[in-house]
Amino acid sequence: MARLHYLYEQEGSGKERFVYYCSNCNCVLRVRRDLGLTGETIDSLSGRCIGCGRGLENNIECRLAPVPDDWSDIHLTDTIAVQKKTLSFHSASSFPHFSLGFPRLDSLLRPFSPQHLIVLSGGAASVVAEFMTFRAQLPLEAGGLDSTVLFIDGGNQSDPYLFSSFTRQHGLKPAVAMRRVATCRVFTIYQLADLISEHLVRAAEDYATKLVVVSDLLGTFNEPELEEREARRLLGAVEDGIKRVKKNSLVLATLPSPNKYDDMIMAWADTAVSLSSSGGRVQAELVKHSTKPPTASSFMMNQLLRSSKVEVAH
Repeated sequence: MARLHYLYEQEGSGKERFVYYCSNCNCVLRVRRDLGLTGETIDSLSGRCIGCGRGLENNIECRLAPVPDDWSDIHLTDTIAVQKKTLSFHSASSFPHFSLGFPRLDSLLRPFSPQHLIVLSGGAASVVAEFMTFRAQLPLEAGGLDSTVLFIDGGNQSDPYLFSSFTRQHGLKPAVAMRRVATCRVFTIYQLADLISEHLVRAAEDYATKLVVVSDLLGTFNEPELEEREARRLLGAVEDGIKRVKKNSLVLATLPSPNKYDDMIMAWADTAVSLSSSGGRVQAELVKHSTKPPTASSFMMNQLLRSSKVEVAH
């Protein structure tokens, strides 16, 4: 039997791969050439970590990292496009029905459709990103997309507990919904640029995803030694990847904290909304839209968290 490998044994050499590991013991479970759904890895291991033996539901993570040569005995695979032939990736017929079920935000963010990049900035942006990720799981008749979601975590912003609370409120099983989300954490600007420019389009096609979320897009662009020319070069690669993937998918990017490159990201956006929060109240301001003038709305965050079917008054 091949020996187990652990994340802390990783060395900064070798080719970068998508590494799936147990968040409890850091045991490496699987290495892939392309981004895939965590549910496939969970199923292949009968739901339990091969290192600590604990259940993997809600305890499996993915990161893009250089893989040492002696990890070659770990199950290495290309993405298997099982869903590609069964799901209608190129059809946009379901998008007109998609909504957050929350009129104060829907009125600012629509249209939800391919060819659109929505950028959310401010402290409440990450919460809304989790909410939209959940809504995409719902069936068409419930205002969802009945779709898998690709979630790129650029600043360690993903919150599985918040996501699970949304699913429970709607009578869904969190484990089932989370299996339809392919989440990958990145820790450097180079990993982010490589993931989005080189891997994202194929992953979106293979899994027929209708929603791609890039959480805290600039989370790794805060290194003091980073030269502006290099940062802009890498952001150019990110922009190119987003342009290609949004041909068939709706793309959501968040900027939860101010950054010197915010204006560059805003220039890419088809729709941009600022979401500032104070005392539980969110002030939502539409700052850019292809057809709507700037406008604003406000709502209580706990009402968004509690229900997606109640229109919130000012």
